Amino acid sequence: MHRRWQLFWLIECGLLILLGFQTVTNPSSLTPLLVGSLALVLGLKGHFWRTFWLTLGAVLIVVAVFSNPTVWVILFIGLIGLLSVFSGKQHDRIVPWAKKQYVAVRATESTLKGGTRRRHPWFGDETIGQNVYEWDDINLTLAAGDTIVDLGNTLLPQGDSTIVIRKGFGKTRVLVPVGVGILVDHSAVMGDLTLDGVELSLHNECVKHYSQDYDTAARRVHIITNVLVGDLEVLSV
Repeated sequence: MHRRWQLFWLIECGLLILLGFQTVTNPSSLTPLLVGSLALVLGLKGHFWRTFWLTLGAVLIVVAVFSNPTVWVILFIGLIGLLSVFSGKQHDRIVPWAKKQYVAVRATESTLKGGTRRRHPWFGDETIGQNVYEWDDINLTLAAGDTIVDLGNTLLPQGDSTIVIRKGFGKTRVLVPVGVGILVDHSAVMGDLTLDGVELSLHNECVKHYSQDYDTAARRVHIITNVLVGDLEVLSV
């Protein structure tokens, strides 16, 4: 968590520096900022039309600052950091990524292969594969949230199966039955990767790992994950 806050402040400071540079080098932003500052000085120092100069100065400064798209990026990242403070169990209803997502497969009758279309939420709290008879590859995209994928409730077919997860923020745990060969292809800007009880800290790195029985296993699963900030744990159960 300490590393995540370091990354948060590093990004915010970098964006503030970028905002200052863009404002100084862009006449359309610099001009109203200077005029607005002058109007504020006149409103604070003078006694003639004080309210008018203060209002004009404030409006010009707001327009100059918020006309830059970088400001909205700063505010969005700041909002994520603020909400993460409330990411405790008692705040599950406030913070969407505090909710846990459990992905498991249950059996039902076979259906014809006509293709499917499924909309995923931006944040957690979703169950996938609830009405599937045979295994279907998982392709999941989330903005933020914790995800659990349990392969113990399905029979993987002979050959290769695939799990693809793309995520902005959050933890991911994949439970794989013993005897299934595992290929993990994981990319993260910042986070921990746990494989076979070994934990690795990643900083803008990509790791590809094969289990010892991958070449000889009759059933194999390819776990492909991409995350900005978050941990991945793969367990054999």
